[in-house]
Amino acid sequence: MQEFKNIFFDLGGVLFDLHLSNALIHFAKLGLPIPPEFVEGARNFKGIPKINNPFIDMLHQMDIGTVQRDQLLQIMHKQLPASVTDQQIIDGFECMINVPAQRLALLKKLRSRYKVYLLSNIGDVHWEASKRMAREAGYPVEECFDYCFCSYHLGVSKPDPRIFQKVIELSGLNPAESLYLDDAEDNITAGKAAGLIAKKIESNHLEDYIPELFPEFA
Repeated sequence: MQEFKNIFFDLGGVLFDLHLSNALIHFAKLGLPIPPEFVEGARNFKGIPKINNPFIDMLHQMDIGTVQRDQLLQIMHKQLPASVTDQQIIDGFECMINVPAQRLALLKKLRSRYKVYLLSNIGDVHWEASKRMAREAGYPVEECFDYCFCSYHLGVSKPDPRIFQKVIELSGLNPAESLYLDDAEDNITAGKAAGLIAKKIESNHLEDYIPELFPEFA
């Protein structure tokens, strides 16, 4: 492993556990017409896949900010029974996320030695939920990161090379001194092409890599 001074973390699948199947099960119970085989197959998804599916397409539109909270609610209400509330819809998207507090504690420790950044494909609904969950766990994001780069703010998502170019320019960091952790192979490939020290993490298993990456904090 090359020496590094900065760390860029992906959020869903790396820092936070991400389970798309939870959302699909939730919405299927509410009455969204989702094929049962798709719900079952989603248990094996790693992150949010690049597949042709209306629900998945909407998640990717959320990531780049073209669908935000109010639009999302309108879209979902058109497909769900009239009795479903706004909060039930938001709950469906939030239940994809689980926040292991020990990973947030690690970030605070890492900041004593490194610059620590977030680089995440994320929309406003999931970002607001993530901030609330981190705060409720006792680790506000302001204490965990030097800066958070969210795709919906930037208008472009990984693995598009433009997001890496923007982040490098905005941070002013040397990519050759920056470790980038993600659980998607396409994102890792793009990160390496941008000059970052990129390392693929198995989805939802960051702990397995801590002894190798950060032995002083293991």
